[in-house]
Amino acid sequence: MAQRVQVQLVDDLDGQQLATETVSFSLDGKHREIDLSSENAATFRGLLQPYMAASRPAAPTNIAAKGGLDPDQHPAPEPDMADTDQDEETPADQVREPALTQAERRQIGADIRRWAHLHDLPINPLGRIPEKTRKAWQQHTQHGNRTLLDQLLTKAGIDPATTQAKEPNDNVVSITSGKPTAEEHLERRARTVGKLSDHQRNRLQKACSGDGTATATDPADRSSYQALVRRGCMTLTGEDTYLVTDVGRTWIRLNQPALSA
Repeated sequence: MAQRVQVQLVDDLDGQQLATETVSFSLDGKHREIDLSSENAATFRGLLQPYMAASRPAAPTNIAAKGGLDPDQHPAPEPDMADTDQDEETPADQVREPALTQAERRQIGADIRRWAHLHDLPINPLGRIPEKTRKAWQQHTQHGNRTLLDQLLTKAGIDPATTQAKEPNDNVVSITSGKPTAEEHLERRARTVGKLSDHQRNRLQKACSGDGTATATDPADRSSYQALVRRGCMTLTGEDTYLVTDVGRTWIRLNQPALSA
């Protein structure tokens, strides 16, 4: 004799109502599922709505750093962006800032450590760079803001004034080469930028050939300019408006022979 078995889910919260859906959520890196009725699911989403509205997307590295992942869970590997713009044909409503490749993350880490040593800021030669140190580097190198750097130096018992005197000065000339130390510093910074993708290089060169500014008019532009900002070649001056930095101009000058070939 044939039998038909019907499975009904019960609301995990009250154990009385029939569940109509399975709700997935994460907190502190722990991923959970719960079967809820329509009423309890709506209540749950309503409670979370203020927090969702005030929150921001979390990077995979932030989740791992909090140590909240379950032992049998691992963060998904980041896509390999290589040296190309992966968002060239991405619809505008689906655009995300491209994830950094492993090589780019290593290069940024090396840049931060060189910057920290230049300003006598204590930093471990290996391991994870503290988030405040990373923010101080970004504010100082991209916007010329020393506020957070000076706070970190003071906390470490170092007088910020002693490191300000070490910063490149256009009036100081290197005895070894006769070139201004500021120019040498820019060349070193430009060389650490490394290779740019064709899209990034073309946009940077076009901006340098004009008045030094550029405006992102589509997702492909925005993807390239954001990558150039991360590498220190441009800065964001307004919504979708970017300005070429001295590092960016120096990179173009150093690579001009190759670009003209």
